[in-house]
Amino acid sequence: METDGSGTLTDLPDVPKIDSARCSGCGRCVAACPLRLITLEVSGFSKSAVLCNVELCTRCGQCVKSCLLNAIMAIRKSSDKATPEA
Repeated sequence: METDGSGTLTDLPDVPKIDSARCSGCGRCVAACPLRLITLEVSGFSKSAVLCNVELCTRCGQCVKSCLLNAIMAIRKSSDKATPEA
């Protein structure tokens, strides 16, 4: 990680962003999260994943890797642009 000279980090880790429209509610990301920060939310007759306590997320990327539908993407905190994770 780099700083801008003032001690502020300029290259912040990726934050997982869940696209509820793509999420099937399978729960693979829930099982993959080592801190159990992802839960399934029920709305009507469907489920979708929700990231709780994003500030506690270590940005390990396990949830992104576990999603077969690519419903979870890594978002750069500094620019808020989606970056694909391989």
